[in-house]
Amino acid sequence: MLKNIKKFWAKQDSLERKLFWSILVVVTGVASFSAIFTIIEGINSAASLCSVGCSVVCIIIAFIAVQTGLYNQCYLVMCCILSCFMMPLLFLFCGGITSGMPLYCITSLSLIAFAQGRFKVPAFIFSLGIQSATFAATWAYPDLLVAQLDHDAAYLDILVTHLLTGFTLFSIGTFSLRAYSHERENTTKLQNQLDHLSMRDPLTKLYNRRHLLNYLENAIWNRRQDFYLAMLDIDDFKRINYTYGQDFGDEVIRAVGHLLQKNEDEMSGECVARYGCEKYMYVINAGSEVEAYAKVEAFRKAIRNLTFENYPQVSLTVSGGFVPCFSRGFADVKQMLIKVNSLRIEAKQQGKNQIRNMVE
Repeated sequence: MLKNIKKFWAKQDSLERKLFWSILVVVTGVASFSAIFTIIEGINSAASLCSVGCSVVCIIIAFIAVQTGLYNQCYLVMCCILSCFMMPLLFLFCGGITSGMPLYCITSLSLIAFAQGRFKVPAFIFSLGIQSATFAATWAYPDLLVAQLDHDAAYLDILVTHLLTGFTLFSIGTFSLRAYSHERENTTKLQNQLDHLSMRDPLTKLYNRRHLLNYLENAIWNRRQDFYLAMLDIDDFKRINYTYGQDFGDEVIRAVGHLLQKNEDEMSGECVARYGCEKYMYVINAGSEVEAYAKVEAFRKAIRNLTFENYPQVSLTVSGGFVPCFSRGFADVKQMLIKVNSLRIEAKQQGKNQIRNMVE
């Protein structure tokens, strides 16, 4: 039984549904207990039937909500039936202000606060008006009350009502906060996943071009004195892709990206990104141009050692361009990218498997 309840609760995939079920279960339970108490108290059969009616209304509303999926609308209808019909009747049957019914009436009004939609405020105002009219009518015409409780019965009824309404509000508040907290955690996780997907290349899991350009503009450009930029391109990739197939081409792209990522030091501000099909960008943090260039050269040489189990005969090389981000020839990031790309093209045209820099 408990396992089925947990499974059902897990299927409620929105805050609205979790609130609906938690409030409905609490209200049904309290109404059922109240019906039993009115029978024990021996107030009158009408009061007992009316309390049972509250439970029946909740069960019917739950059935309709499951069948239609209109949880928000069903919840508001339930609140209106309780506040505008059931509570005024119980007020008349259970002793009016000599009983604990005013507490139930206030609780039923407070439940409307959890409803959603444009009819929420009108429903509250209408319910408040009906209950106020009921109070005023019994004040003007006391004979409208079916029963009035004596001193001891009134205190007992108010005590029980106080306990039940306190339990109701506490339970609903606890469930609501827990459901909201769970919903917020899910929203945060989803937002983090979306942020991750928006920044990452799906094939290599490296940063994508959009993130790189944003990173260069907003993080690197204003403190570019210690940074260098390399654009790297897999040599003859189109031939590899055509000869061995796209699946192997994807494997090559992932392998090169993974190897390049091993050199990345994100703590120092470095960034590795997939810039195009077989192109990569490496933002390097180094104390000197010689040190930065040595990092790129080490990567170029390491590429030659990459092997593939299914195609051991394949040997990879890369060509690229290398520029210091702080060069006076760059007025902005766009000029820097144009220059590093032109150096990459030169490396391709002059024999491949090499890194061209501005000095050369």
